[in-house]
Amino acid sequence: MALERINLNVPAETRRRLKAVAKRLKMTESEVARDLLVEALRRKEREEFYRRVSDQMTPELRARLLEIADAFEGLDG
Repeated sequence: MALERINLNVPAETRRRLKAVAKRLKMTESEVARDLLVEALRRKEREEFYRRVSDQMTPELRARLLEIADAFEGLDG
């Protein structure tokens, strides 16, 4: 995986907390910041996906999905 550099300005308190976390984890600030940013982007993308699905769901589709879920629960006995 090729890495690219970004310049990110954060409040002083955020930087202090980042340093503290990095020290506890025995990682560099850059490593911790990268891990946090990657995870936050994944989470945000997932939230947006579920929001779009919810916004586009009609009452008929919701009812059908509930029927399907009930059918699968019935298979479990």
